[in-house]
Amino acid sequence: MVEISVVIPVYRNAGTLWPLYQRLRVVLDRLERPWEVIFVNDACPEGSAEVLKQIAAADGRVRVFNLGRNVGQGPATWLGLQEASGRFTVVMDADLQDPPEAIPKLLEAMQAAEGQVSVVFAGRRGRYESLSRLATGLVFRAALALICRVPMDAGGFCLMDARARAELLAWRVPRPHIPTLVGCAGLPSKSVAVRRDRRLTGASAYSVWARWRLGLSLLWLAIRLRLHPARYRRMPESFRRGLEESAT
Repeated sequence: MVEISVVIPVYRNAGTLWPLYQRLRVVLDRLERPWEVIFVNDACPEGSAEVLKQIAAADGRVRVFNLGRNVGQGPATWLGLQEASGRFTVVMDADLQDPPEAIPKLLEAMQAAEGQVSVVFAGRRGRYESLSRLATGLVFRAALALICRVPMDAGGFCLMDARARAELLAWRVPRPHIPTLVGCAGLPSKSVAVRRDRRLTGASAYSVWARWRLGLSLLWLAIRLRLHPARYRRMPESFRRGLEESAT
């Protein structure tokens, strides 16, 4: 039985995949619990599929889903969550800004809460991007915390229990976003400080304007979820099938 699943959406990350896998393997093996890593390749055009094929061939605990079309980070993550089978599930980025070495810290915080917390976020710390991007991220997270009542430093890097994973998958939203849904679903959460690393290779898939548009759309989504939660409680079968048909 798998104890820890790690779900990683992949786009423009071919250069970081091997180092990420190697660091993950060391960290997860030290925990001495059965584990799996699920990579969801979001139709990356830059060679990620070949690298992931090599990693999966080298380690049977790694599973890869190659999407036939680009669906975005949120839906790609949701497909990975559907496939996860662990008692605990970690979600993280593939660009090595989320340090795999923080996973034991998240797990320790979860276990210390003794069932009172379903999601532990890696609270963002450090100078991991430009000051302007740090500032816009801070403004977004502060607004999201006010609307959804999640930790102010919550990001996409987190650990959740099986209850939280099942609850998140029950929501139907156009752009799934973990902190937003955790707060609007009323899942008990906390954060522990984790220093993010600077991006070693490549560039963010989001331009400045794309970040603003995404942030505003997520805040508007959060408001709608708070006002009318019943409208968004189940992912429609058409959307679920669309994700599954994208996987090859």
